[in-house]
Amino acid sequence: MNELEALALALEVEKAELKFYIKLAKKAKDERAKKMFLFLAGEEAEHWDIFEEKFVEALVEKCELPVVDKELLEKLVVQVYEENLSEVDAVKIGMEQEKLTWEFYEKAAKEAQHESVRRTFEELAKVEKAHYELLKAQYDAVMKTGIWMDYQDSSLEVD
Repeated sequence: MNELEALALALEVEKAELKFYIKLAKKAKDERAKKMFLFLAGEEAEHWDIFEEKFVEALVEKCELPVVDKELLEKLVVQVYEENLSEVDAVKIGMEQEKLTWEFYEKAAKEAQHESVRRTFEELAKVEKAHYELLKAQYDAVMKTGIWMDYQDSSLEVD
């Protein structure tokens, strides 16, 4: 997969994640879960903006529009068939999605041709991994296997 195709695929993944988290926030009964899902939706929207900028830069340079590999996209976006997910199931799906995304971004970073695109994929891979950790903390709290704080005592932003 070339860099432009990876960026196009990243845009589709971020769009799917944004829609997923907004849908979960609308359905969440627990206020902390709702806030977490809205936070994650906002993060994914920011990622979409970052990838859009890199995509446009690469597109201008190549002057060709890549085709998104639909089969690969289906593998990178967790399909949710159940309309009324429990909070636990929603968080587990979110964890699975974030893991798929961070692993894809790590691979895309290794294959990137441009330094700025490589750095973008590396940075967002770290953020997606932090999203996984956030969801894991929520899962542990709901399952009573961990501790959840009502406040953020560390940043998910990557330097």
